[in-house]
Amino acid sequence: MNNENTTSRSHNRDIDYDYIAEHISSLTRIMVRVYKESTPVSFHDPCGFPVDPAAIYLDDLLQVRQAVSYYVTPYDQFYGIINHEAHTLVLGPTFEMSPPRPRIREFMFELGIRQNYFEQYSSLMLGITHMPLELFLRELCLIYYFLSEKKMTSTNFTLYGSRPGPSPKERKAAGKLPVTGPKPRDFFSNHDTMDFERRMLSCITNGNLDDLNTLFSKRTAGRAGKTADNYLRQTKNIFITTATLVSRAAMAGGLPAEEALSLSDRYIQRCERLNAPEQIRNLQYNMVMDFASLVAEQQKGLHYDRFLRGVTGYVREHLTGNIGVEQMAKDLGVSRSHLSAKFKRETGTTLTDYIQEQKIKKAMDYLKNTEKSILEISTFLGFSSQGYFQNVFKKRTGMTPKEYRER
Repeated sequence: MNNENTTSRSHNRDIDYDYIAEHISSLTRIMVRVYKESTPVSFHDPCGFPVDPAAIYLDDLLQVRQAVSYYVTPYDQFYGIINHEAHTLVLGPTFEMSPPRPRIREFMFELGIRQNYFEQYSSLMLGITHMPLELFLRELCLIYYFLSEKKMTSTNFTLYGSRPGPSPKERKAAGKLPVTGPKPRDFFSNHDTMDFERRMLSCITNGNLDDLNTLFSKRTAGRAGKTADNYLRQTKNIFITTATLVSRAAMAGGLPAEEALSLSDRYIQRCERLNAPEQIRNLQYNMVMDFASLVAEQQKGLHYDRFLRGVTGYVREHLTGNIGVEQMAKDLGVSRSHLSAKFKRETGTTLTDYIQEQKIKKAMDYLKNTEKSILEISTFLGFSSQGYFQNVFKKRTGMTPKEYRER
């Protein structure tokens, strides 16, 4: 009887969703969107973004039908989704720590922000309220309780994550592909993952980063196994198991045992210092990719020392700009001649060639998985002109960017 009365009161209440969203946004400095039956009702943005950061995820967010859930993007932003009766509230983005500027630049490029607005938009992104994931989930629980008078905890939530969409080539071949909706993101915590685990470890042993990325992009969730009563402890236990598996796979691929085990220990120590499951999941993904990268370098004879790892890390972080060797040497605290000579001696290739190779690999990814124009891609990657980009691309791949995209 009490439950029936509670339900009756909930349905009879005249809820002003827009009023609630406006005040949530003002108090938290986080964007809140209100929809009724998937139709926009209002949008509250305390920061004044010229383009909604959620624009590329809204289709997925609005397909989530659970009462309360959250969604994590590839850029470690998270959104909350609350469904009540015919209304949906979408909160976010927020994140636990400021993302590095290169990641913000990549996100803005995918969002379609013009480069001359990058600095302004980047400042707005860095101004978004940071919030620990657990606190954000508690906020969602409180809002849902106010709307429905039903109590929930964060353990009731389903985590969703964005997945790469079909490539332009696939879209063209299939016409308009049906929307299937997002899938819960859970790479490793399942009993029914023997095939996925085998394929993942094979990719690490062979240093095959491309196949590993493809494997992750197609991963769907299975049934989560229980390894502890506490969800955070369970996530850490799964991380430790994964660290053991991938370190052994890397040793099988030629990575020296001492280095593999030391790296595994360092990752486990970092994991134990974290207090949010999503941080641990992100660290887990980075760990797997790190081991696979080290094996690939080992097998190509590019097993770098700490100094050269710093160089390659610098290139990765500045890949979307005009990387100058002179500025790189200054930032790394060495002379340009020493930097160039040591890199050539250790790798057999010049630093300029290495930078070009990495830029072209990134360009191939954009050509395959986005609809960005060749000019947009070449400009974003710091090439002086589209013509120069096309010449470098053809020299390194044997085909033009257009030919690569259409093949």
